[in-house]
Amino acid sequence: MKTILMLTDFSGNATHAARAAATVVEKLHADILLFNTYYDHPILPAYGGGPWVVEEFVFRKEDSTAQLSHLAIQLRHVIADQTKNGFRPKTDYQSGEGSLGENVEVILKDKAIDMIVMGGSTNSGLEHLFFGSDTMDVINHANCPVLVIPPKALLKKINKVTVATAFELADINAITYLVGLAKNIGFELEIVHVSLTEKDEEPVKERAIHNRVRAIKQANVTYQQIRGKDVIKRLKGMCKDNGSDILALVHYQHGFFADIFRTSNTEQALSGNHLPIMVIPSQLINP
Repeated sequence: MKTILMLTDFSGNATHAARAAATVVEKLHADILLFNTYYDHPILPAYGGGPWVVEEFVFRKEDSTAQLSHLAIQLRHVIADQTKNGFRPKTDYQSGEGSLGENVEVILKDKAIDMIVMGGSTNSGLEHLFFGSDTMDVINHANCPVLVIPPKALLKKINKVTVATAFELADINAITYLVGLAKNIGFELEIVHVSLTEKDEEPVKERAIHNRVRAIKQANVTYQQIRGKDVIKRLKGMCKDNGSDILALVHYQHGFFADIFRTSNTEQALSGNHLPIMVIPSQLINP
């Protein structure tokens, strides 16, 4: 049975993300595991704009458990309203003290988690993704896709997903994963090769990806390229123009995307992006 790990700090953003994701768990035939990190001692906020900041109070285990139970009840009502084919996902919860990323790493070792869901910041989804310390902490510990859902984004209808790839061989796993997800949910998948240069690069890798795309026997898979400067701004515009409901990225701790998102105009280019962002690890296990 599949399990979706939903991370929450009980903020409005996190609760919205959990409720939004709960609307699609039936299609994924997945159960839900809610998780909250609590602290038994005061901490100073490390990232003032993030959704995980503890301000004037301290979460303790009792508080965490009580609020998790309340959120689980909310999600069960959301799921009941969406159930059509008789599948009833289970909603469980647990909490742990300390670092969010380290707690997630322990859960991933102990349980078969297929996806992680967490809330985005009030800023752009991509801006928070690459500048929010807790989000990156989770992503760097994850061996499964991480879905970051910004405020007001909905998942009731997922008609199109755009995946940006640097044409690394590991991207084939991400494409395979998304093709399987498309079969369950019924969305169109657009594969976009993003390159900083105008010329072809590493033809062996490129041919491997092309062969994989051609091997997909689905009419709802398309392919195109973005080359040259301002690729982030153009990718953002493409998603807006083509009506994408989710933007997927293949995550490498070092390399292509890490370099792109360190550029000086990143914050300006990503301003106002409110798409849910799915981050797929380059070393995806069992795609």
